Amino acid sequence: MKKFVAVVVGIAVAFLLVATSDWIGSWLFPIDNVNSADPGMLADYIAGMPIAAKMIIAGGWLIAPLAGAWLALRIADWRPGGWIVATVFLAAGLMNQFVLPHPLSMQIGAVVLPLIGGWLAQRLHRKPYPGEPLLG
Repeated sequence: MKKFVAVVVGIAVAFLLVATSDWIGSWLFPIDNVNSADPGMLADYIAGMPIAAKMIIAGGWLIAPLAGAWLALRIADWRPGGWIVATVFLAAGLMNQFVLPHPLSMQIGAVVLPLIGGWLAQRLHRKPYPGEPLLG
């Protein structure tokens, strides 16, 4: 049960963080006169976004799975849990790429960045935890 809770919490945190980064990006770079129901117009908007806006979005694709996977590892100390979080995030990113066309650089980032985030989470997760004895 602990492993399941860890994965669910990790996924929730990852999606909350990416939603926050998307919100920050749209707050800093508001969408003006774009019909969100028109995929062509959205694709043109995304292609023409400032590089800073694209970097905020891509940063979320790295930080969100990293934090979610690390939290899942911290809760359950189960290495596959971190990869499950990163993989679910990757799958959602791929679905997003099929629904809404992105420039090639963002398509690559949607695949590579969650994997790097999952890998970094594995590297950052260490035992023993602070305050615990080495030979518990």
